Amino acid sequence: MNVFPLRTPRLRIPLRARAALAAGAVLLLAGCADTARPVTAPDASDASARTHYPVTVDVMDDAGKKLRQTVGAAPQRVVVIGQALAELMIEFGLEDRIVGVGYLDHSYSTYADRIDALPKISDQLPSKEAVLARRPDLVLTMSFALKPDKIGEVGFWNERGADVLPAVNYTTGRDLESYFQDVRNLGEVFAATTRTEAYTREQRSRIAAVARRAKKATDSPQVLLVASGGRDTYDYYAPSLGLVDEMVDGAGGTYMELTDDTYAQLSPESIVAADPDKIIVTEFQKSDGAKSRERLLRDPRLKNVTAIRNGEVMIADYTTSIRGSLALADLCEDIAEFIHPDLFPAA
Repeated sequence: MNVFPLRTPRLRIPLRARAALAAGAVLLLAGCADTARPVTAPDASDASARTHYPVTVDVMDDAGKKLRQTVGAAPQRVVVIGQALAELMIEFGLEDRIVGVGYLDHSYSTYADRIDALPKISDQLPSKEAVLARRPDLVLTMSFALKPDKIGEVGFWNERGADVLPAVNYTTGRDLESYFQDVRNLGEVFAATTRTEAYTREQRSRIAAVARRAKKATDSPQVLLVASGGRDTYDYYAPSLGLVDEMVDGAGGTYMELTDDTYAQLSPESIVAADPDKIIVTEFQKSDGAKSRERLLRDPRLKNVTAIRNGEVMIADYTTSIRGSLALADLCEDIAEFIHPDLFPAA
């Protein structure tokens, strides 16, 4: 687990309160998808923004291969693949650059209304042709999409005059630090470093505050992450495939590693054998994991599992748990409260 600089934590705004505030700030986007939107420079004047470029960022593809992208000017037409990335664009005042979005997982978002108002290409992964039709000068995408049979590799877009900014998705070995690196890269490419660095400081501060308080814990509950796509079986994710392991360990728990495999299916029998003290359940592309939680709690085959017997099952948003999102520190705090309610009483 990465050790973050210790800073004074700021007041936490609960997710529900943030959602209520965001609901009154819906941005109405006008014009067709092919019409270029006006460009703004969030952090600087036009003159200083021009001196910011060209900017070079080191990124990697889904296989972990290191790549370098040099952006010569402020991107004006951006296609975004991934809901969490669309959220970042909105958070940092960049949504007017977006000419198309795809792969919306419909997980919880404080910006749900504004995401719905963006020019949508597809809820699922769009085709190369559909992305090309938006004439992007930058493709901001989760790394898993950068394959020949998906939206095309980085070179495919560079040859067509578009830069690519990949964000860690299923790249093995990702962690909290790689999420923050994605945010830093976004700030550099869009000359929005003032905003991105302020966000990163605030998130790190809150995560560090959790770690400091968790040091007072006298026990370390065994926590099992159970992912689900609505099937009868569940999925196990190794630490290298998500962020929850760092959140659990940082909150004074122990993330259960059941196999050397990075991914495996979990039968009810394997959950019984593991006998976790607590379970965190998350569902891919679902905004409400309540049914999965109830299914676990009511499964007669699991009745003797410690976490089930004690009702210690928590729902977590998939995107934030696995890839990271604006709600990263919120989830860290919620997991800490779940693991050690004595140290982290509910607000």
